[in-house]
Amino acid sequence: MSEPVHYSEERCALRWPLVFHGFFWPLLLIGSFVALLLTDTSSVFMPGVILGIIGSVSLGGLHLAEDRPIGIRVDAAGIWIGGIQRTERLKARGRTGGKKLPRARAHRRQVFFCPWDAVQRVEVVSDHQEIRKIAKVGRDVGSSRLETATGTIKLGLLTAPYMRAAIVINVDLTAASVPEFRPPEQRSFWKTSAPQQFAASPVWSAPTRHPEKLRAALEQAGSQARR
Repeated sequence: MSEPVHYSEERCALRWPLVFHGFFWPLLLIGSFVALLLTDTSSVFMPGVILGIIGSVSLGGLHLAEDRPIGIRVDAAGIWIGGIQRTERLKARGRTGGKKLPRARAHRRQVFFCPWDAVQRVEVVSDHQEIRKIAKVGRDVGSSRLETATGTIKLGLLTAPYMRAAIVINVDLTAASVPEFRPPEQRSFWKTSAPQQFAASPVWSAPTRHPEKLRAALEQAGSQARR
């Protein structure tokens, strides 16, 4: 990552709704639970515990830490998405992230790189319907619990709740750089028996908070790469 940078956006998933839900619902859960333990008024604080659990799970409260590392970088070499800043920080400390390969579920923390020669098509999408389609595919949300539990994780499709725009890249996987991940493990008896599968997606994406700036940077970098 030493080429001249045309565009850099760290923590590009952190729009205010995600930050709000990421803090509010867990704090409500913790506060209500503590109050429930210290008082006898369960009828007052039990709804707070229930709402805190529901909000943390369904409204994005648990996604803040997961989506926080996502970044975008556009330079003369190509396009980078994922945990760019985190990876650079680990390398600066002489660490590689651990002895074991990461789980595929943690692909938002890893770095995906596509050189310009491998970029078949790139655009910044801000249409609401298109964003919903990308988010649904990236989150492996199926029509049933079984489909969701056994669906394949599409590596490189980095999505986040409440995103309003995203960079979308059609990638030649033979020339792109995709991180290695730990092979799927068999689940324990109380979970589904099918291990979570994963595969590199030929379409990559990452949320952006500045779509116009990113479009301009892509146009500039792409034109220079074609010279």
